[in-house]
Amino acid sequence: MANVSTKQDGAKNILKQLAPAWIMAFSASFMLFLYEPLMMYGTNKDDFWFDFGIMIAPTMKIFAIFFLGTAAVFTGLYFAVRHVKDALPYRIALSVFFTAYVVLYVQGNVLVKHLPALDGSVINWKAYASDNWITLAICVILTVAVVFICKNIGLKKFALGAAGASLALFAMLTVSLVTTAAQDDLFKSKNNLISTTENFNGASKDKNFYIFMVDSQSATEFTQVISGQEQFRHAFDDFTYYTDVLSTYAYTRDSVPYVLSGHLNENEESFGDYSERALNDSTLFKALDERDYDLYLYDSEFDWYGEKNFNIKNNPGSNNVSLKFGAYFDNEMRYVWFKYLPYAFKKYSGIEKMDFGRCIDQFNWGNDVLYKEFNDVPALDKTSGAQFRFIHAEGAHVPLDMDENMNRIGNCTYLQKTTATAKLISAFIERLKENGVYDDSVIVIMADHGYQPLQGAPENYILSRFNPILLVKGAGEKHDLVYSDKPVSYLDLPQAYNDLLDGKQSSELFAEAEYPRTRKVIWYEIYKEDHMVEYETDGKATEWDKFHETGNVFDLSKN
Repeated sequence: MANVSTKQDGAKNILKQLAPAWIMAFSASFMLFLYEPLMMYGTNKDDFWFDFGIMIAPTMKIFAIFFLGTAAVFTGLYFAVRHVKDALPYRIALSVFFTAYVVLYVQGNVLVKHLPALDGSVINWKAYASDNWITLAICVILTVAVVFICKNIGLKKFALGAAGASLALFAMLTVSLVTTAAQDDLFKSKNNLISTTENFNGASKDKNFYIFMVDSQSATEFTQVISGQEQFRHAFDDFTYYTDVLSTYAYTRDSVPYVLSGHLNENEESFGDYSERALNDSTLFKALDERDYDLYLYDSEFDWYGEKNFNIKNNPGSNNVSLKFGAYFDNEMRYVWFKYLPYAFKKYSGIEKMDFGRCIDQFNWGNDVLYKEFNDVPALDKTSGAQFRFIHAEGAHVPLDMDENMNRIGNCTYLQKTTATAKLISAFIERLKENGVYDDSVIVIMADHGYQPLQGAPENYILSRFNPILLVKGAGEKHDLVYSDKPVSYLDLPQAYNDLLDGKQSSELFAEAEYPRTRKVIWYEIYKEDHMVEYETDGKATEWDKFHETGNVFDLSKN
C-alpha cells in the first residue's frame, strides 16, 4: 500500500508541476487561435463571405493543434529536466513563455489603434518606428518585472501566479467574446452567394449581355494608355467611351451591389442587410429575368445572403461548401501574427496576401489568372438561349505589383498596372470576336470606381476616386472608337441597362446627360463606412475640388 500511496503522491506532484504550463498553454492558444479569429469575424462579419458555422471547425482544430502541441513541449521538457536543479530549465521556460504571452496580449488587445489599414496597399512599415519603441519599452519593462518577481518569490511561486494571471486573462477574453457574439449575431447563417467558375467559358450563340468590371481603374490613366499605345489602337472599336463619368461610391464594397441593383446604400441598415435587399430587388436582374436570360456572376467577394430571388447559375451557396484547411490556416495565421506580433515583426506576417477566397474552389479575379484563361482556353462552349455574365476582375487595384506583360513583380507604377488592365480587357473582347459571339453581344466595360493613392493625398482625397472608366457597345454596333464627354453618373445605369436590352446603340444612351448638370456621389472613409456624406458637383468628374456637401449625411448609428 505504501508503494501505491507513493506513486499516487508522485503523480499528483507531477500534475501540480505541469498544471501551470498547461494552463498558460491553454490561455495563450485560446487568445491567439480561438478568441482572435472569432473576434475578427464577429467585428467584421460583413467582410467575409463565409459564416461562423463554416469557420468554427477549422478554427477549433487550429486551437487544439497549438494548445496540445505547446502542452506536449512543456511536458516533454519537464520530464527531460525534472531532476536537474529542481527542473530549473523548465521553470525558466515557463517564465519566458508567460512574459511573451503578456507581451502578445498587450500588443494585440491594447496597442491596436495604430494598426495599418488592410486595403491592399503596400504597407509602409517604416512609418511605425515610434510604435516599435513603445513595444520595445513594454518588453523591457515586463522582462525586468518578471525577473524581479522571480528573484523575490522564486520560480515555483511565480509559475503558480502566472497560471492564475493566465486564467484571469482567459476570463477577460471570454467575456469580451461572449459580449461580441451577443451583440453582433455571430451565429447567424449567411447562405452567401459563392461564385464558382462553372460555365465561365460558356456563351450564348444567340444573345449575350456582359458587364466586365475592372477594379480601381481611373479614366484619366486608361485614356492615356489606350490612346498612346499601338497595341490598343483598334481594340476598342465599336465602343463609346464615356470619359466624364462619376461613380456613386469610391470603394468596391458599395459599388458592386449598387451597379448590379440600382439601389443606394444610405446606411439605413447594416451593409449585409442592404446588399441582400438590394440584389434581391435588382432592377437589372428583374429586366434580365423577364427576358429569360441565364444569370452568371463571377466575383471573388460577394455579399448576398439568405434566399435569392434570382437563379444564379454558378452559385452553390456558402452553406454547401467547406473550407480548405491549409488555405484557412495560412490566412488565419497571417492575420493573427499581424495583430499580435510587435510592430518590428508585423511585416513578416505576410498580411498583404491574405485572401480567404483561396479556401474554396472559387472564381479568381486576378488579372494574370484571367488573362491566362482567355488565352489558354480560346474556344467558348456555345449554347442556345440568352446569357448574362458579370465578371469582376482585379484591374488596377492595389497592391501595384504587375507590369505591362501581366507579370507579378515587387512594385510597379499605376500606369503599368493600367496597361495590364487594358491588355486583359482587349483579350476578353478578342476572344468573343474569335468565337463569333461579339457582334450580337451587349458589352459594358466599366470600373467600380477610380483611383487615388492614400499616401500624400490632400484633404478629401477620396473625391478624386469617383472617375472610373465606362465603355459601352450595343448589339450590332460597328464603328471606330467614339469618345463622349457627356456628364454621366452611375445613377444613370439602370436606365442605360434597359435601353441596351431594348436594342439601343451606345450613342443613344444617357440622353438626359447634358451640361449644365448637377451630379451626386456618396463619400466615406475606408473602415469608417458607418458615416456617409453626400456631395454634389456641377463640374467635370476630374474637377474634384468643385465637389461640395449637400447637407445629407447617412449615419448607421443614428438609424
